[in-house]
Amino acid sequence: MRLDEFVGNDNLINDISEAFKNGTLPHAVIIDGAPGTGKKTLARIISDYYVCLSDNDAPCGKCSGCIKAEHNSHPDIFVADGNNLSELSVDAIRRIRSDAHIMPNEAKTKVYLLLDCDRMMQPAQNAFLKVLEEPPANVAFIMTITSANMFLETVRSRSRIYTLYPPDAELTCKFLSERFPDKSPEEIINYARICDGNIGQTITLLESGGQEANQLAEEILKSLIKGNEYDLLLLTNKLSSNRVLASKVIDCMLEIISECLKAVVCNETGTGIVAEIVKRLSLKRIYVLAEKTERASQILKTNVNMNFFGTWLSSVLRNN
Repeated sequence: MRLDEFVGNDNLINDISEAFKNGTLPHAVIIDGAPGTGKKTLARIISDYYVCLSDNDAPCGKCSGCIKAEHNSHPDIFVADGNNLSELSVDAIRRIRSDAHIMPNEAKTKVYLLLDCDRMMQPAQNAFLKVLEEPPANVAFIMTITSANMFLETVRSRSRIYTLYPPDAELTCKFLSERFPDKSPEEIINYARICDGNIGQTITLLESGGQEANQLAEEILKSLIKGNEYDLLLLTNKLSSNRVLASKVIDCMLEIISECLKAVVCNETGTGIVAEIVKRLSLKRIYVLAEKTERASQILKTNVNMNFFGTWLSSVLRNN
């Protein structure tokens, strides 16, 4: 992917494009922003720039350097994923620090992509600081994180910070309509609205068709009616890291509960999870469950701390 294909954040992209042309990109870059705003995509574009063999149009996407980068096989691009804590531990950072002094194999610059640094602990950051203060020649560090403030000030001060924001709704819908021609404009607009224009998260919902959210909603309700508190906590905690998924799961739960109320009022047994709930819960308890789930839906529309949302939801649902 090239910079001119990146959607949104035009001023920031123009700044990076000028840095590409003038060769003024710093040795350390922090890209921050909410999940789904394109941090990893932009990080990859910048890493491609460093290993591209074209003199005038980097990253060109056509040379052997770009092709290897696209296939994750370039020997001068090292990737560490913070979702695996061991890859950004103190020992891992020390290995990166030592490796940084080894000359690149093919490209002019060796690139270290440090992705999802949210859980990079302070000792590891301190270890990393040593190589940022006195960086070897021909080395670039590109880091992605939800908020740059999660880095030590000393790390931030030695890096250039690029903050990404979701593009406006019109631009998001235009981009997604071209990518998903089989989806209706109404569906795209609805998902884009749920995701506040966040392209990455909207794509996830469009590609899954809501199946993941519906399955998780059913599993949460099943664990609830069976009284399995441990499973319920594990399931609701899956919502803590993703507000978009949480919103969709809660919506699916409300739809299921609505079907349960309809089944009871119409003296029907229902099918699937609806039948299980109708069999185990009284009408009064289903009403209470509906109220608490609707409360969760309203909570998600506020600036709630998602780190605690799953635990809170488990507690609220248990007390039904």
